[in-house]
Amino acid sequence: MLWQMIKKELLMIWRRPRELIVLLLMPFVLITILGSALGALNNNEEVEVTAKLAVVVEDEADQAQQQVIEKIRQSNAAEQKKAANIALIESLEPINIFINVVGKSPELKKVLSITEYRNIKEVKEKDYDGVLLIPEGFTTKFYNNLLEKNTTIPAWILKTKDEQSLRATIIQDIITNYQKEWVYQKTAQDLQIDYSALVNTNIYGQIENIEKKKEISAFAYYGVGMCVMFVFYISTTVAGFAFQQKEELMYERILLANVPKIVFFTGVFMAAFILSLLQLTILFSLTALIYGVVFPSIINHLFVTLTVSIMAATFATFTTAVAFATNSRNVESIFSSLIVPILAFIGGSFFNVSAIGGFMETLGEYSPGGAALTAYLKVYQGYSLGDIWSQLRAILLFSVLLLLLSVVTLKKRGGIR
Repeated sequence: MLWQMIKKELLMIWRRPRELIVLLLMPFVLITILGSALGALNNNEEVEVTAKLAVVVEDEADQAQQQVIEKIRQSNAAEQKKAANIALIESLEPINIFINVVGKSPELKKVLSITEYRNIKEVKEKDYDGVLLIPEGFTTKFYNNLLEKNTTIPAWILKTKDEQSLRATIIQDIITNYQKEWVYQKTAQDLQIDYSALVNTNIYGQIENIEKKKEISAFAYYGVGMCVMFVFYISTTVAGFAFQQKEELMYERILLANVPKIVFFTGVFMAAFILSLLQLTILFSLTALIYGVVFPSIINHLFVTLTVSIMAATFATFTTAVAFATNSRNVESIFSSLIVPILAFIGGSFFNVSAIGGFMETLGEYSPGGAALTAYLKVYQGYSLGDIWSQLRAILLFSVLLLLLSVVTLKKRGGIR
């Protein structure tokens, strides 16, 4: 019975090829126009995103270093061992290297601005994308961990304004990769490898890895943006065909045949899911073949596409439920001409709203379209599913909310016929 409902919905749309052509051709035309004409995100220009980081240093690094060196000199170790450990300690200054070497490197200065403080009370958190606290005693613990076994690796305390924003991601990536150096240093020491000769090379190697995230071209950005926007038009189109059945009394005949309403609306859900999945697959295949927008992980891309298709299906179900409850075809028109463009604008389908910052950046990150766009772009840049889980969670929460609202609408209007 359910399959018959799904087949019915798909056949109704299949018999209206003009709508199908518009849904498939229009986004690709827009991708071509926007990708070619707008230069803000083309391959020859960089999007200027500079994250502001306040670094609060409560530790007395120089004093701690001298104390550790003095402790080594007074130890019972062999003179050769003492000399080697002292040389290692003198060559490693984690706080100084991060602020004055890593932070001031020409590569990272393009994306990160560091301001140093000595007291947390001096920091106005609203002026920064992140605040990094280096607690008192860090340097001593760092050197002890480097020289001794079975000691805890010390950590810095990072607080970001918005964990989902691009600037916060930049800060987190840089600090995470830098802190990995501590593990390498410890491993090198345990294996009796001369790490001091490699430290500068490895640090800059980590910086280079951060900088080499795949750049987002104009065609990649607008390819994703138009796909995310037009998947909502699939939803409103399916809802429009569903309401047409009500106008033509087909829905009444289905109910008279003892088919539950839930089966009818599940058919709407599945039809929208299949069509949105088909639309996204075709559009991304065309952009890959013609414009070279290739996602490095097919599995991650498919996972995001399935999630976005679920969102489109729930949007179609909700639109249909509202249209049936109000008994008005204007609902489909309002959603397609007003709600969808607003979702696309807030989500960044037309331009990168994160560049505005503030409230608009936060709103864009948590909107359904913005979460979908961010997830796709992160997959395009090579991020893992774990890195995009917050975006996928936002999409799924939005989908669940729409489903619940659909159920409530249908129950409150139990006489929907």
